[in-house]
Amino acid sequence: MLLAGLGFWAGQVRADRVAAADRTVAAADRAEADLRIVARAETALLAAELREHARTSALARRAADDADLTARIAAAEPVLATSARKVANDAVRQTLDAALAAARAALAAAQSGAPRPDVAAAGSAVDAARVAVEVAQAQWQATADAHAAAKHAARSAPTPAAPSATGLGAPVWVTSIPTADGDGSNGHMPASAMCLIPWGTDQIGSPQYLRCDAAGALTLLNDAFQAQFGALIAMDLTYRSYDDQVRIRAYYGALAAKPGTSNHGLGLALDVQEWPDTYGFGTPRYEWLIANGPTFGWVAPPSVRQDAAYPEYWHFEYQP
Repeated sequence: MLLAGLGFWAGQVRADRVAAADRTVAAADRAEADLRIVARAETALLAAELREHARTSALARRAADDADLTARIAAAEPVLATSARKVANDAVRQTLDAALAAARAALAAAQSGAPRPDVAAAGSAVDAARVAVEVAQAQWQATADAHAAAKHAARSAPTPAAPSATGLGAPVWVTSIPTADGDGSNGHMPASAMCLIPWGTDQIGSPQYLRCDAAGALTLLNDAFQAQFGALIAMDLTYRSYDDQVRIRAYYGALAAKPGTSNHGLGLALDVQEWPDTYGFGTPRYEWLIANGPTFGWVAPPSVRQDAAYPEYWHFEYQP
């Protein structure tokens, strides 16, 4: 009996231990399952927070982009308004007007919930068009100011002295001022086709004009000249009206071009100052202009070279 009781007791102890182990395993399984549930919940919460953050950031970026486009439109609108009739070519204003219309449409679409347009590109287009108008207006204003100054100088300048009876005196010839109603023929160049040379004045301070493409090329040549010699190209005469050609022909005779044939009358020729020690044949500046001028379209034609019948070291022509 004793042995039987001991066996029963030992079996019961083993059963209790197995049951306890099963309970421990079950508890561990439940704990692991709980941890997985918590982890999934935390992951879902984190994902939701990340999605909300991304949505909020996107909304903030869109709001910032819309505000930026609004500011660009506001900066460009007065430029369009104030530049009316103050640019040489109204095409730049038309481009700005179109860019503003497109930007307003993009802004409206962006704020309506429709498929979002590229507001950054619309803003860049407005900025580029605005800058083009500002540059064109500044150029127009500079030309208008120069014309006004030239007219004032022409009204204020003393009348050049006529040649003396003995022929010893000489009149002071100055560059002609182009007129608004010029028809484009030789000596009748319209002001709209002519540009003031920024640094150019003659010996008595008169402004200098050339056809705009010639003036632009001369400006580039002058930059290179200044880098070489530390000085600007000193000019005497550029544009010459038909009436001035008649007067010069009357004074100099065959030494002057027949009226209506001079390249000065087309705004395509210039005379440097008649300083033989500075610009005369063989001087460093003359030789440099002969060598480098053609790169910019400015040449000394054979008819005025040193071996010509009537050499003129001062005369250069624009031949692009």
